[in-house]
Amino acid sequence: MKRISNFIPTFFVVFAVFHFSDLNAQPFDKRASKSVSKSKSLKMPPLRQPAEYRLLEKIKKETNLSKLTVQQIQSHQRELKNLEWTSTNKTFEKEIEDLFWYLEIVRAEKQGGTAALNAWMKALSSLNQFKWIYGWTETTSKSLVSICKKSKPAKTFAQKQIEEKCAYLSKKVNDAFPKGALETQSLKELIAEQNGAIDAVTDRFDRLGQSYTEKTEKDEDEFVEVLDHYLNHRDSDLYRAGKTFIETYPKSMLRFRTLFLIAERQFANGDKKEAEKNYLQIINQVPYGYYSIVSSERLGLSLPEKLEKAPLAPLEDLSDAKLTLMEKDALCRVENLVQLKKQEPVSIELEQFSRIRSYPTTFLIHLLKQANQSGQDLAGFRFATEILQRKGEAPLNAGFVDLIFPDRFQKEIAQQASLSKIDPLLVISLMKQESGFKRSILSSSGAVGLMQLMPFTALEVQKDLYLRNLREPAKNIEVGTKYLASLLNEKFNGNVVYALAGYNAGPHRVGKWKKEVKTDWGMQEFIESIPYKETRDYVMSILRNRYWYQYRKGMKPQSVFEAWRSP
Repeated sequence: MKRISNFIPTFFVVFAVFHFSDLNAQPFDKRASKSVSKSKSLKMPPLRQPAEYRLLEKIKKETNLSKLTVQQIQSHQRELKNLEWTSTNKTFEKEIEDLFWYLEIVRAEKQGGTAALNAWMKALSSLNQFKWIYGWTETTSKSLVSICKKSKPAKTFAQKQIEEKCAYLSKKVNDAFPKGALETQSLKELIAEQNGAIDAVTDRFDRLGQSYTEKTEKDEDEFVEVLDHYLNHRDSDLYRAGKTFIETYPKSMLRFRTLFLIAERQFANGDKKEAEKNYLQIINQVPYGYYSIVSSERLGLSLPEKLEKAPLAPLEDLSDAKLTLMEKDALCRVENLVQLKKQEPVSIELEQFSRIRSYPTTFLIHLLKQANQSGQDLAGFRFATEILQRKGEAPLNAGFVDLIFPDRFQKEIAQQASLSKIDPLLVISLMKQESGFKRSILSSSGAVGLMQLMPFTALEVQKDLYLRNLREPAKNIEVGTKYLASLLNEKFNGNVVYALAGYNAGPHRVGKWKKEVKTDWGMQEFIESIPYKETRDYVMSILRNRYWYQYRKGMKPQSVFEAWRSP
């Protein structure tokens, strides 16, 4: 659960990459670039294995850091530092740095002694405050307790420093983990013994928490008036302000929202002809979006019937893409890696294609296909987003739907959804929005894994949980599905909209928003009234996802308004 924060890739993806086989030993596979070889402009460069892959190949079997010796860890740390200096991939440099500090936590634990205190303090300050908790284990806490209990009562300046470091680390670790976490059970006695020292350094600590601030652009500020008129049903003022907004900000993504709100009030007032014009404009410009789904329902149309069933045409010519030499080289590696089923490095290579707005749509679809075939959906979604934002360029094709709504983790989702008595398509729709199916992704606020669970929330669902296990897909899906089901079936009495908003923003916030619902409001008014942009978009995106997953499963998509059950 993002808790109002965007998710970001972390070092954990590195561990999955450890499973590369030796690409250097593999000759270039010509089949890998079959579609590209037809291009009139691209000559295939030789496959070159980046230095990052060579290092990862070297330590690919050493995914369990606790089994490494101190000497092995130090050797890997030296290699990582050297690699960081020579790497040309900015995204990967951060992965390397994070891995270095996770190794430092384990090295200090194994080496012991008071020097370990300094190592831990540096590692914890170098890693994001929500990252390091997934590298700190119960064993690390016990090592900290052992070191601190061996130190003598503080008499000298050096001893006083050690005492303060013990107090600093024990409090920082204890505060970072949820109450009752297994990782910190061994710290209780140590903290009780350190009351004096902890009081002396209390002002250095801030309990880990989270805050939400939302930066607004000028068009968002101007839109507030439009929304206010809509929510209060001041229709003539809405039409006037909405028209002015669309004319003033013709490129703002909020123009579709404005047009939709106008159409909704026109529809409610019986002005079906004007409403139809606006609904059709939305459907034609953003055919896969939530507002298009609602618009089609208002008009009694079926969006799936607009889709072509023929396969998407393969890329034949790259000349329009105007690729640089580095991009050609990266494309060569991507296609070869896809054919060789080297999945994780595909996402790294796709980072090379940063000029998204300058690429033709046909090339973006080709990159999206490569990401989809390798299971690197999060890497591909940024290409899909650009395509969907281009007026009239998103192909109305069933194959394109398959690319932007991929079907992952079916077995695990079906099992847990059955146990929790919840719609499995709601689970996969939420998972797509939360993580883009990136297994061990970690957000800047500490949410982890496929369903982006916050540590505190996860332990509320399962008391005997080690947080590091949330990085495993099966466990993450189990805990996440149970939590979603508890919101839906227990907290919000079957109201899917409230449950989704609660998953993202927290149930307490939703409880407050519910009290502000006016008696004449329906589902759409409530969604539009959500004060957090991320939560509002989140709810609509998941309802959109479920609509298209129902289509993919061969079902007739149900009305999105089935998600609303009045309290």
